[in-house]
Amino acid sequence: MPDDDIVLKVEDLYKSYGKIAVLKGISFEVRRGETKIICGPSGSGKSTLLRCLNLLTRPDKGRIWLEGEDITNRNVDINKVRQKIGFVFQEFNLFNHLTALKNVSIGLEVVKKMKKEEAHRIALEMLKKVGLSEHAHKYPAELSGGQKQRVAIARALAMNPAVIFYDEPTSALDPQLIGEVLEVMKALAREKVTSVVVTHEMGFAQTVGDELLFMCDGKIVERGPPMEIIRKPKCEETKKFFQRIHELYARETR
Repeated sequence: MPDDDIVLKVEDLYKSYGKIAVLKGISFEVRRGETKIICGPSGSGKSTLLRCLNLLTRPDKGRIWLEGEDITNRNVDINKVRQKIGFVFQEFNLFNHLTALKNVSIGLEVVKKMKKEEAHRIALEMLKKVGLSEHAHKYPAELSGGQKQRVAIARALAMNPAVIFYDEPTSALDPQLIGEVLEVMKALAREKVTSVVVTHEMGFAQTVGDELLFMCDGKIVERGPPMEIIRKPKCEETKKFFQRIHELYARETR
């Protein structure tokens, strides 16, 4: 794969659990600095796709290249691969017994074998980037959901990954806290941090997304510029999905 501009390349990915086929031949590319949006109804395979891309789940068939390396090769060092990938989960996944600063620095100390002082310097820098430098010494229990998710983003950024995966990062948040997380993600997208974002936040998708992939029943059924797909979908499943999203937002804003 000679194109240095391609950070992630996914080719014909399949995954089943028993007799249930979850991914049915997924293929796409993510270029450096791009924000790729993935959306679709529940059960369409979005989270399984992200787990396969991070090798938390092994795909049954297909190949994944990260910065030109075939990471589906059985001989690949999974731990080294994961150092190149940031992952922001729905539920934050912070260590409750560690401060925000330590949650961000621990990966640098343990995985990258960095000295504590240097790790803390980078962690503070990343917390500042997400607007949380004043909360560095607080524990997760002392933070709001939005602040916890911003700590999780800082933790992902600290490892200087090739790409960050977001798995519905605002779905566990109260509506009034969603904006603060999306603002951080928008700022990172403007800085050209390479990202793959599973989300139903259509305003965010239209503002910063370079391409939207719409998944249904384990396949990508439509792809293109987010504004085009959201406003003028061609596929029947896509039309129904965005109609439901528009109705839901209309009810919430009344």
